[in-house]
Amino acid sequence: MIKLLSTVVSDIKTLSSFAIYLLKYLEREPEYVKKFIEGFCEQVEKGGWEQLSEKSNEWIKIFERDGYILKIAFIHQRKGEKITGADLLFQIKNKKIIFIQSKRVNSRGRFTFNRYQLKKLIELENEICEHIFPRVSLFYYLNRFYPLACFYHLIMKKFESIEERLFHISDILFILGGRKSAPQIDFLNQGLKKDEFFQFFWSCKIGCPDISEERKREILEMYSLITSRIVIWFHIEEEGKTWLHKGTIRD
Repeated sequence: MIKLLSTVVSDIKTLSSFAIYLLKYLEREPEYVKKFIEGFCEQVEKGGWEQLSEKSNEWIKIFERDGYILKIAFIHQRKGEKITGADLLFQIKNKKIIFIQSKRVNSRGRFTFNRYQLKKLIELENEICEHIFPRVSLFYYLNRFYPLACFYHLIMKKFESIEERLFHISDILFILGGRKSAPQIDFLNQGLKKDEFFQFFWSCKIGCPDISEERKREILEMYSLITSRIVIWFHIEEEGKTWLHKGTIRD
């Protein structure tokens, strides 16, 4: 139980760090998000999931910022020890959605993928994008005539440094073939770098057009239920300010 909680909390912190990186498009230092997530993780580590409010799958924090509002929610349909990991949904209301799952290379230098989980990510992307392409074939997937919404964020070791790359789920399928795991060398120097992903997302070259709040919640709650994962939902609403297509990171 302790090890499982530690793994989930580590996932949450990794994904929140990635979300903070994306938020740098809007403001230079969104440290308030880091503090909020760390506080949430401390609560989980001290009391476990069962101590969280029964309403914890609703919006639990709203930040009013300069020109936009950020809402952060946690969707977890299974309580206690059944939570197995975390995922990130990053949304610009009425504009774009991306869904991200992080993985770190293991001590043997390999990435292991749960084929069932990968299948559910494919189904999730289909559901999110169903209003654009009601029926999606493998041909569309492999030929990229399809919005790219679901990604793996792979964290690798390259000599003494860390390399982070993002891969669309179709790329993971292609690299894996019929395998369940692959050495990190199959992923090094491929995929999108963090800054490339940043630029593509904020210039609307990746991600799926947004869908209704009710439909999103329905999809995420079902995904959480059947995969036993927690979804961190970052929801951004602009306030009379246009910031798409800026294409620069604030650092």
